[in-house]
Amino acid sequence: MKRTIFTTLLLACSFAVCLAAISSITGNWTTTMRPGNGTEFAVTYTFKAEGDKFTGNVAFPNNNNFPITDGVIKGDSIHFTVSLNGNGIPNYGKVYADSIGLDITMMGKKYHHTLVRAK
Repeated sequence: MKRTIFTTLLLACSFAVCLAAISSITGNWTTTMRPGNGTEFAVTYTFKAEGDKFTGNVAFPNNNNFPITDGVIKGDSIHFTVSLNGNGIPNYGKVYADSIGLDITMMGKKYHHTLVRAK
């Protein structure tokens, strides 16, 4: 009986920790993009989560901002679309306690980026 109660409490605490990590995507996250031509630049993602949905924008250098639409959170997974010059760019990611692993498919190529919370 004690073992069952302990196991139940342990699972409940684990679930609470995971939920807290997921709900904390609200805010600014940064990454460095390297498009393959020898250059690199910082990009800032701003997320605003409301329940299992979120919105935001992606800020590139020179004040180029693009909206995030269709943002969905399922467990530790997220997916959303970035509207870039009339094209919807799909983004899929996994949320960790201190980062977000993000896969972006653009022009037939898949790119992986790690977002870290902006300081």
